[in-house]
Amino acid sequence: MKRKAIFARLCVLAAAFAFISACATSPKPAPIAPAPAAPAASPAPAAQMVPAKVEIPAPDEIRAQAAALRKKAFDLNLKDALPDDFTAAETAYSAGTAAYGVDNAASAASFGDAKAKFDDIIHRGLPMLVSAEKDRASHLRDTAMQKKAGDLFPDLLAFADADFAKPVAAESSGDYETALSGYRASTLEFEVLYKLCDASSARAFLVSHDLAKWDPSNWTLAEGRYSSSQSLYRQDAHASVDSVNEAILRYGVVRNTAFGYYAADRKKSSETERDHADSIKSSIAVKDEYAAALALYTKAEDDESAKDFEASSTEYDDAAAAFAKAYTHAKARMDAAKVELDSLDSALSTVEAAQGR
Repeated sequence: MKRKAIFARLCVLAAAFAFISACATSPKPAPIAPAPAAPAASPAPAAQMVPAKVEIPAPDEIRAQAAALRKKAFDLNLKDALPDDFTAAETAYSAGTAAYGVDNAASAASFGDAKAKFDDIIHRGLPMLVSAEKDRASHLRDTAMQKKAGDLFPDLLAFADADFAKPVAAESSGDYETALSGYRASTLEFEVLYKLCDASSARAFLVSHDLAKWDPSNWTLAEGRYSSSQSLYRQDAHASVDSVNEAILRYGVVRNTAFGYYAADRKKSSETERDHADSIKSSIAVKDEYAAALALYTKAEDDESAKDFEASSTEYDDAAAAFAKAYTHAKARMDAAKVELDSLDSALSTVEAAQGR
């Protein structure tokens, strides 16, 4: 039994040894050849380099600056003062507008050119405007003085003269915009002042001829506007000139209305004289004088129809005087003729009496 166990173990060991030996002597497998590498792709030709387009922004800022200077030059009326320069600036501005959003670089250049041109116009034109406005204000002051503003409205004249002196300092310092504004204010004040003198003169005429009664409504309105123009003068010259303009207008309406009634009355007087002249055949006795009187009467009728009542009133008066003169001369001739006839009758009577003897 023991011998069988040993034998079995030996058989197992022998089998294990044989297996190990077989494994040790078996040939190694052939290595697998690597797959052939794909041929390297030939490098692509280098792409042509195109520079990226640079986007130029719209020239909004320079456009706004040019537009502001353009408006300022226009508002200052420099288009009339420097017409050729203004046209050149406008051309540049139009070019900038045309290129805007299409060629912003060209647009910016044009707007820059326009800005420089408008700025130059303003700097050269402002002193010219100041000088012209100063002269205008001075001229209107002279007009007011000729119309007796110093006697009629001494306080208002003193106020206007004080305002007129203010822009001088600004002009001397080169602040032409302030000077221009000041001289323009003075121009308006002197305009109101001379118009107040006109209103005063119209008012005095109506009072002296007692004409206000013919149109009390417009007279009352005129008086109110005449008064308000004076009270507004120091605070608001624009409102003051509006008031005095209306006052002058309404005083004129009163005068025209009154002369309308007066013309009708003068026409009646002229016709009375004409009828008187007709009663003794003046148109035959003094033909030329009567024709001249009739021409005056006809002209008066034409002016009355055209509502020029003042002229027609004067012409009716002149016609009445001419008809009266024609009557007087015709009467004188008639009387002279009567004397001659009476003398002739007397002579004939004497001859007849002598012959009868």
